[in-house]
Amino acid sequence: MTQVAEDQTGPRILQLSFFLPNRLGALLRTTRSLEADNVHVCAISILDAADHAVVRMVVDRPAVAQQALTAEGYNVFQTELLGVALPLKKGVGIKKVLSALLMAEVNVLYVYSLMVYADSHPVLALHVDDMRAAARVLRNQGLELVGQDELESPE
Repeated sequence: MTQVAEDQTGPRILQLSFFLPNRLGALLRTTRSLEADNVHVCAISILDAADHAVVRMVVDRPAVAQQALTAEGYNVFQTELLGVALPLKKGVGIKKVLSALLMAEVNVLYVYSLMVYADSHPVLALHVDDMRAAARVLRNQGLELVGQDELESPE
């Protein structure tokens, strides 16, 4: 079953977020749990605090991952991200994405790259304050939006 979040402006990538205690091996245990359910981590970002970390991740099977993480005792939150396939031409890439968003006055809250590709292109995941405007301006600039089902995990 294809897992995709989409509205009128195009495809979305689902991000899962949860608090992880700052304990030796906690992240490894979590990723092993996901791997046991055949879930592949496509991107990860960790914000560290004194006694915990906030883990943000994109996986290839978010519903399965959320069930696995919930079974491990984590409260999991979902956030929709815009995925953008970065052009491979020199001087285009991230600069074109950020310039287009600036012109549309869309604020980028955070961004990170995925460890997987879409149609042989690197993918940038963006959390912005106006998803519809961002999707519209990126498409108008000729950039391809990437959905959850388009993420290519390495075999």
